[in-house]
Amino acid sequence: MFKNPSFVFSIFGSTGDLTYRKLLPALYHLKHRNRLSEDTVIRCIGRKDYRKEEYIAIIEPWIKKQSRFNFDQNVFDEFVKHIQYIKMEFTEKEAYTTLLDYPIGLDNLYYFAVAPEFFNVITEGLNHVNYLNDFKHRVILEKPFGDSLSHAIEVNRVLSQSFGSENIYHIDHYLGKEMIQNILAIRFGNRMFESVWNHNNIEQIQITASETVGVETRGSYYEQAGALKDMLQNHLLQIMSYVLMDKPDTLSSKDMLIRQKAVMESIVLDDLVLAQYDTNGDTLAYRNEKNVHPNSQVETYAAVRVHLHDGELKNVPIFLRTGKRLNQRATYIKIIFKPSSSNLYSNLHQEVITIKVQPDEGVSLSFNAKKPGTLNTITNVKMDFCQSCILENRINTPEAYERLLDDAFGHDDTLFTPWPIVEMSWKFGETIRSFVSEQKRSLVYYQANTQGPKEANEMLNKEGFEWLDEDEISY
Repeated sequence: MFKNPSFVFSIFGSTGDLTYRKLLPALYHLKHRNRLSEDTVIRCIGRKDYRKEEYIAIIEPWIKKQSRFNFDQNVFDEFVKHIQYIKMEFTEKEAYTTLLDYPIGLDNLYYFAVAPEFFNVITEGLNHVNYLNDFKHRVILEKPFGDSLSHAIEVNRVLSQSFGSENIYHIDHYLGKEMIQNILAIRFGNRMFESVWNHNNIEQIQITASETVGVETRGSYYEQAGALKDMLQNHLLQIMSYVLMDKPDTLSSKDMLIRQKAVMESIVLDDLVLAQYDTNGDTLAYRNEKNVHPNSQVETYAAVRVHLHDGELKNVPIFLRTGKRLNQRATYIKIIFKPSSSNLYSNLHQEVITIKVQPDEGVSLSFNAKKPGTLNTITNVKMDFCQSCILENRINTPEAYERLLDDAFGHDDTLFTPWPIVEMSWKFGETIRSFVSEQKRSLVYYQANTQGPKEANEMLNKEGFEWLDEDEISY
């Protein structure tokens, strides 16, 4: 396998949780796969006063813990040769003179693993020392892409002026997950699915992203984000666009953008529930978590009902939900078909396609079959493909950040979120907030480690539906 070209990769926020848990393990994996050229420089920029040796000692156990390969000390020793640690106060413009000593002729790629209020600060600092005048410079932005629609637009304006709009990569790591990429293959690579993926056959669609953890050490961040900004208006909307889009002409980023925009422009918000987890036994309530306001009104759970006013899935009810401190950790999609019109059999079950994204990866199909015996009794059976159960698949499947960084290094932006979709996601977020205000919707509460608030169940129950767990089928 060919290596990516040499470049300078600068991580702002190199002593943060994201860098330790995701970015550096992903870079180690690329080194393990021989995807980093010998001249590539990884500059880890942080505020803490570390010598390189101290920083290496900190990151080694993280990489050992997060590695999808058996840890190889020789590979690690070669990997850390790429690393420079630079102590820098990136809010001080003069500090950027530290970065002027860089290899001549190499492209520069920056990763802003910091809060969105620092995106423009860093860009202005790079401009202050005329750092962006020579060679090619690209930037990867970690979500959330701003803290409001107006802020996101301003950030995009400043970064576009400095880097060029084509050199801004908005990373949504969900798009790097294997089964998200598989959605299009399942839909458009199989006649049996492609022909029925429309409003004539599908009764409803459910997309769930549930977590068992609380906010842990991210209370300050979560107070600014909440479930809507953190998960729903980016991750879940991205997944939804793949599930709902009409067939693109090609899989190019240009053609995918056309179909994604059509979905985003067609979304209609019908109903929602915002909730916050409360105490349950020894589990703290959200308001009692570290760095959380004692009277916080921030939602840790969000469920919405939407539909499209156009396209093949026009008017199909679509339910999205996400939350923390729930009873299962799972991300999955349920395509629930309308009951069969056959009058030959009684007690027919609904057919359901389940796409499992994490922690398990795979696809299952539940359908009707005759129960063995002398009677024409119908039973529900399931065919299950577990992709992550196959050792070869686990070994050969890159982690999301590994896949996306590799693509960015190779100048492939296909799996990154283009600015128009970012902007439209923010507009949908504004629509939600307007809906809450106009409908005078108040925050509700749910016990930690449960399925979520009863109000979210009621939202489906009034249509004769119910939320389905990952392995649950519809009757």
